[in-house]
Amino acid sequence: MTAVAEGVDTASIGLLLQQRHDETAEQVRRLRAQAASMLVAHDAGAGDAADVGTVAAETAEQAMVTMALQEQLARLQAALGRLDSGTLGRCERCAVQIPLTRLQIMPWATHCVPCQSIVDRHR
Repeated sequence: MTAVAEGVDTASIGLLLQQRHDETAEQVRRLRAQAASMLVAHDAGAGDAADVGTVAAETAEQAMVTMALQEQLARLQAALGRLDSGTLGRCERCAVQIPLTRLQIMPWATHCVPCQSIVDRHR
């Protein structure tokens, strides 16, 4: 087993990533199912203007949450790819090892904290 960062092996990080990936994928699936059932329920009854507004607001909110979860899912999938290629845990900007504490909190991290600050400033 190769080390991803000091004190963390690829198996434990891989397990954490896979668990978070599966949880996020399930959340996305549930939200999509809820949105579909809301639309079916709305289509089944005419409702009044307030009902239409409520459904529209709830649908928009679910769409935003779903989009954020899909972005998170993409980050997790990319991290699993980096794990497979052996590059997980190395900063993409300066190539130093990403600290263990950062990987434990954000196992999909692609930058160390100083480089992430630089990247965030340039967005």
